[in-house]
Amino acid sequence: MKLLLRPLLFVFVLCLVKLPAPASAQDTTRTVVGPGITYTYIDSRSPNLRITALKIDISRPENKITTALAHDRLSAGNELVMNMNNRKTRNGHLVIGALNGDYFGSGPYGKLADGQIIDGEYVFGGYRNRSSFGMTAEGKPVVDILNFNGELRLADESTFRILRLNREQANNALVLYNYYTGNATRSDNTATEWRLRPLGEITTNAPVLFEVTAVQRHQGNMTIGRDDYVLTGTGAIADDLYAALEVDDQVHITMKVVPSTHSELAEKQISELMGGGPRLLTNGEHSTDEFVGFEGFGQNHSGERHNRSAVGFNEDSTIVIFTVVDGRQHFSRGATMAEMATIMHGLGAWNAVNLDGGGSSTLVVRDEHRNNHDWSFGLGAFRAVANGILAVAEVSYDEIGDSLAVTPTTVTVDTAETTTFSTRLFDIYGFELPGAGSEVTWELIGLDGEISTNGQFTAHDYGSGYVVAHFGAFSDTASVEVRDPVGVEPIEPGVPESFVLNQNYPNPFNPDTRITFELPVASHVRVTVYDILGRPVAVLADEQHMPGVHAVRFDAGRLSSGTYIYEVVAGDFTARRTMMLIK
Repeated sequence: MKLLLRPLLFVFVLCLVKLPAPASAQDTTRTVVGPGITYTYIDSRSPNLRITALKIDISRPENKITTALAHDRLSAGNELVMNMNNRKTRNGHLVIGALNGDYFGSGPYGKLADGQIIDGEYVFGGYRNRSSFGMTAEGKPVVDILNFNGELRLADESTFRILRLNREQANNALVLYNYYTGNATRSDNTATEWRLRPLGEITTNAPVLFEVTAVQRHQGNMTIGRDDYVLTGTGAIADDLYAALEVDDQVHITMKVVPSTHSELAEKQISELMGGGPRLLTNGEHSTDEFVGFEGFGQNHSGERHNRSAVGFNEDSTIVIFTVVDGRQHFSRGATMAEMATIMHGLGAWNAVNLDGGGSSTLVVRDEHRNNHDWSFGLGAFRAVANGILAVAEVSYDEIGDSLAVTPTTVTVDTAETTTFSTRLFDIYGFELPGAGSEVTWELIGLDGEISTNGQFTAHDYGSGYVVAHFGAFSDTASVEVRDPVGVEPIEPGVPESFVLNQNYPNPFNPDTRITFELPVASHVRVTVYDILGRPVAVLADEQHMPGVHAVRFDAGRLSSGTYIYEVVAGDFTARRTMMLIK
């Protein structure tokens, strides 16, 4: 019976992923979400499983796989995958999808259990007998046990081994630190430390030249600048190096990525690395016949059904696959490690590795959570994690943009008000491109006013026109009508020679018009509008005003077309005029 389980499940997943099925059994949708990037959603009823997957065609030069560290610092606390996704997205670096990464632990030197490399620079390095996912500088994916091994070479060609990177100091050993660990090494006063300035580009599996800028003996906790490295040593090895390495000396340091299986990787630069384990697939086959105990994982982790996260790639190494299987919920029971290996194979993976699943499982695609959070952890919320893997399309928004939309599209304001316009730029796949608003430029057509870089419009005078937003070749327009404020407004300095009631403007009008009058002395002013039968329909002003030329706006939006009479009474002065409302 045990021998039949894997083939039967394998057939199930092949059907689930590759063949159509009745709606009552499963729903499968596939959506193009980026250049050569497809999102797949599978909802199975028998057995209850929800699978979400993102397939990234890395044969396309614009598509990259990178890793991210929570808050870009070890020991700075965990971070939601969604936050990493949003924080790393910008024009030219569009994050299409993000998957939770490594196992987490505790301690002052970070939350990572395995190694991590970002853009060719080690974040965390040590030894662990667990498989990782990596990308070479040539853009090829790999799954292997990849451990850190550092080497320092002096000018006389003598060498010293560096045990680990950004981890706690060790007895009679050298440990290397960079800015990812924080502002200082946290070493004690038994340590000897060298601050190093790189003279070349930081990379892996190749020597990098450094210059010594400071040496500190038996003080500890050496500070680390943004571009510094610090070498910390204790015991005899530190004493030997202290005698040979001084300020202004130059040394070569090689930060090696040591493979377990693929020996050729020892000669290749590894640009990205994400820890995980255990390995699920090796060259199209389950990596082991019995996952319980494999790479140090026990029954609870590997033999029982849980939420799962995994990353893998196809046989010709052109498609990288991010996958989450929901678990611990009535609609999705989760998967054992063996079942997860079968699911990954059914999705097209040839090599794959499990990541930190359970309550950490998170797949974000185009700024949306695509899997369901684990209700058994975090009180029904996604869990913050130590790091993640990102699928990035290095495309400009001009390349994939489709339309720009301004909100609101129609605005009526008076000269005493401001209004703020916002924009949304959509791409050819129907998704909003985040962060585009900061690059939008604004134009006013037919309006007397100004508009700020963040879209806030301030009118200087009444009238009508348009606000136009531009992003590269894309534009959108909002229509704007500016009216005088309701109530009386002084519009000219100076003292008129006599009382005057002017003809309203515009006239005819629809739906509002401006009535001006002149006061040679301070007066109590009452402005009333009557219909053609002499019935009052509006009182526009009834208050004291200083000498000068004043204006009041009349909004007839609720009145019918026709002739109206407006009257101004100011002390002993009374005057009337007619106006025409045409709708």
